[in-house]
Amino acid sequence: MKTLIIVRHAKAEQGYGVDSKRRLEERGHRDAALMAQRLLDKGYKIDKIFCSPSERTKETAVYFAQVHHVASKDIKYFEDLYLGDTLQITEAINWLQENVATLAVIGHNPGVTNFTNDATGSDIESLPTSGIAIIKVDCDDWQQFNDAQKTLVEIDSPKGS
Repeated sequence: MKTLIIVRHAKAEQGYGVDSKRRLEERGHRDAALMAQRLLDKGYKIDKIFCSPSERTKETAVYFAQVHHVASKDIKYFEDLYLGDTLQITEAINWLQENVATLAVIGHNPGVTNFTNDATGSDIESLPTSGIAIIKVDCDDWQQFNDAQKTLVEIDSPKGS
């Protein structure tokens, strides 16, 4: 059994210019730190992070990496995760060769919500900023991801489930 943590980036400043350069606002920093710790407090330990290369996702990833002691070599940035949807998130997961127990993918809406709904048959309206979806993947190896049964265990956000 594997665990997949889907994370929507934390609250970012309003867009005035290049979207990928938007940084977290003060609330975003607070919420990312809170959710990274809350995930750990629930007994989850992230082993590897796949992340969009936007500034707001990279800043969000820093909090999860620090709290979960994920080394920089275990954080991979995928251009296709920038505003990526179900296909791009699935392709990133399929890239994983290591036998890690828990993978976190940090991305953007609507992609993270669409992926969670498509993978688990759920009907989430929208994963909020700093929101996380915890998915159990019934497989022994990430290469079996596409055919594995995926179960949504929990949705959590800074405002609660």
